[in-house]
Amino acid sequence: MNNLLSINDVSNVNEWFPPTHQNRYVEAIVRQSGILTFKQALCFVRLWAYALKYSGQQSPIGTLKRHVGTFPCSHRDAADLFYYDQPRGSERSAGMMIDQLVAKNLVKREPFNGGATRLSLNIPTGFLLKGNHFHNIQLYTDTFSHRNDTALVATFLKESYSFVNQSSKTTSFQIKKALRQWNKEYPSGLRVLRKISNKEPVGFTALFPTHPSCEENFDLPPSSSMHLCTLGNEDPIKVAQPGDKACYAVFIRSWQIKWCYWERTTVTQFLQDTQATLKQMQKAFPNLCDVYAIAIHPRLEDLAVKLEFRPLKADSNTSLRWLYTPLDRLLELDADEVLADFDFNLL
Repeated sequence: MNNLLSINDVSNVNEWFPPTHQNRYVEAIVRQSGILTFKQALCFVRLWAYALKYSGQQSPIGTLKRHVGTFPCSHRDAADLFYYDQPRGSERSAGMMIDQLVAKNLVKREPFNGGATRLSLNIPTGFLLKGNHFHNIQLYTDTFSHRNDTALVATFLKESYSFVNQSSKTTSFQIKKALRQWNKEYPSGLRVLRKISNKEPVGFTALFPTHPSCEENFDLPPSSSMHLCTLGNEDPIKVAQPGDKACYAVFIRSWQIKWCYWERTTVTQFLQDTQATLKQMQKAFPNLCDVYAIAIHPRLEDLAVKLEFRPLKADSNTSLRWLYTPLDRLLELDADEVLADFDFNLL
């Protein structure tokens, strides 16, 4: 039997390895490993399935087995595999991704013998799924605890914000300082989504009623208000004092869920908590009417647009842009209904 896969077989990965199964493994691996980004985990999972398909496992593949042999995989094949449903990555990009996985001791290159590049995988036992445990994880919304949550939230915020500027030297320590300052200024606007089992925060949001003197920032380039990326000496956004009738705008400074928990139930739950928090905020700021946000990742912008945020003029120096929606419209949305047809498999 000829085990060689054609380019068509590689590029149609979602047909022989459905996205729902891919995501189950990616979510578990990101959570278990602590060393892989969502993108790295996705590429590794697809490479894992590719190895099994090469060895003769019938498709569609639903369960990934730990023991796989060596298999040929050129950079061209890897590019077709990794970037099938994403903006097209080059063969060089695919090679660099394999380099990253090699450096993490998850992939091994066999010595070159003049033929096609051959790879083998080192699959930790923790990467194997035991039943459907991810979907059994129960979460609840809660107030942010600066004593218990700061370090853990800073860790996953740093990973998220590195998407904006991968060369950023922002450290988790700097983010922790910012979070503690935000907690001093307006603790009511800081919320988390946490696991019932161990109270670990897996989502974080910061909602700031904006001081009137800072409202002009929403007409300036959004990158200047990304305090968790720039971390300059002075925070460009100040918080209004309760009862300030000149406070009209809310700035969603952060709205993050760890990617391994990115699914309809979780996002809906956290969005409903955000709506409840904004309704409470209205009691202290009766003239609030505008909501501004900056999406630091394409999937967050897709979500914001689905929630009827309107993209405003983009930053000339980055891909960032302000997103705007009237507060009343956001509060009127039925999260369950609006997100019923949203594709949470989009990367």
